[in-house]
Amino acid sequence: MKKSSILIILLFLSIQLSFAQFRVVGYMPSWAGSVNSIQYSKLTHINYAFLLPTSTGGLQAIENPSKLQSLVTLAHNNGKKVLIAVGGWNNGDDGAFESLAANSTYRNNFVNNLINFTNQYNLDGIDIDWEYPDNGASANNYAALMQQLSTEMHNRGKLLTAAVVAVNGSSILSSVFNMVDFLNLMAYDANSFDHSTYSYAQQSINYWKGRGLPASKVVLGVPFYGRPSWESFSALVNRGASPFADVYQGVGYNGINTIKSKTNLAFDQGNGIMIWELSQDATGANSLLSAINEVVVQRTGGGNSITIQAESYNSMSGIQTEACTDAGGGQNVGYIDASDWMAFYNINFPVSGTYKVEYRVASLNGGGTLSLDLNAGTIQLGALAVPSTGGWQNWTTITHNVYVNAGTYNVGVFAQAGGWNLNWLRITRPATGLMTAAENPQTEKTTKDDAASGKWVLFPNPVQHQLNIMAGEDITGGSIRVVDIAGRQVLAPRAATYKVDVSHLAPGTYTLIFTKKDRTVTKQFVK
Repeated sequence: MKKSSILIILLFLSIQLSFAQFRVVGYMPSWAGSVNSIQYSKLTHINYAFLLPTSTGGLQAIENPSKLQSLVTLAHNNGKKVLIAVGGWNNGDDGAFESLAANSTYRNNFVNNLINFTNQYNLDGIDIDWEYPDNGASANNYAALMQQLSTEMHNRGKLLTAAVVAVNGSSILSSVFNMVDFLNLMAYDANSFDHSTYSYAQQSINYWKGRGLPASKVVLGVPFYGRPSWESFSALVNRGASPFADVYQGVGYNGINTIKSKTNLAFDQGNGIMIWELSQDATGANSLLSAINEVVVQRTGGGNSITIQAESYNSMSGIQTEACTDAGGGQNVGYIDASDWMAFYNINFPVSGTYKVEYRVASLNGGGTLSLDLNAGTIQLGALAVPSTGGWQNWTTITHNVYVNAGTYNVGVFAQAGGWNLNWLRITRPATGLMTAAENPQTEKTTKDDAASGKWVLFPNPVQHQLNIMAGEDITGGSIRVVDIAGRQVLAPRAATYKVDVSHLAPGTYTLIFTKKDRTVTKQFVK
């Protein structure tokens, strides 16, 4: 509780349940590439580059507005977020940013114009690419601008991110870390040849985390081009460069092996990969984005589960963050009082079924209660008591199963009673299919849905008390087993009754397995 020091939480989750809260952010330039060739399934965010400000807070006309409109349509159809990248290198001229940020009237103009722009194009947020503010007054003006944008964007459920230099970014004050959803670290262009090595990526992550940027907000930038020739990766490969190497005829680049190593580094020490830029990628087996995706799939268990860091919220009420000593370090949310919450937006649950939700919690005295809901409490998914762990940094995992219909929701974790900390939560999608024969030696000849199983109907489904079987065949002499989502047998009723009492089962997804002679039928039901 706030008076004795615990604050928080609650959560509204927002990930595209490919399941991948790990961010894959790709920049799409206005001047190159086709939005139809983007591999949307392998991205989480796309930044359209660039929108340029004027010195008085206005906006220059966006290049290729129809391209931006098409990008938003295609990305949203694929469940991905689109942000507008504002600024960029612009030949090193950041004079417009310097002018507008130093003047409150111009700053207000700029913020209001960006609000209107995001509304006009149905964007999901803003990525500020004022890459090189100076120390002193310029740094303070940058922070003031970001604070104003943070308030306006987050009040509207929009994202605010920024692209920052790889190292030596002291003009980005630490106060900005709490204002943004994440930072894109431009860990490239270090020099004219070895411009984006693995060690430079590590150096960049160490620099920003060393200054206090949470790991959950670290998105590591990687190049899809080489230097000093500035050739795209696709052009290098087309003229003979190995897609797995990092050097070709005096040009330094990142090949597939290095890209995979950096993606693993980002998993271990951050929470995302950023790409400059998508139109420079090769195709087919040589695609660097596909290499990133291979690591993402491997690290997220094939997309079956996702771990969400509690401090990675988009909006919240009454919460604080603090240093965490749990495995992986970083931060946790704490100081939780009753009615506190934290929110993340637009979580897509890809299939209807029972999801396993785990919470990593700590509590000195216990007595707390958390609950999970969808769409600001319109759908309640259940509550869990938080036990005493004997200390605010003594961590344990509590779990419950919740049934969710397929769809995209705002997901909330709400503190019905306070007195606990939250480090992360993990959502695991429903199991699909039966256990393998190795897991079930008694069902070596299992078939999922043969001709006879198509005649089987279990009803009602979902069920509360009695599950009825309409088999379309005589099941006398056969056997029935019911297994839970983990493959454990929970029931073995008599087959001849055509009825199964499931009243004592916990809510969840179950599989009924009917075996007779050498044939097996399996059917799922929800309790």
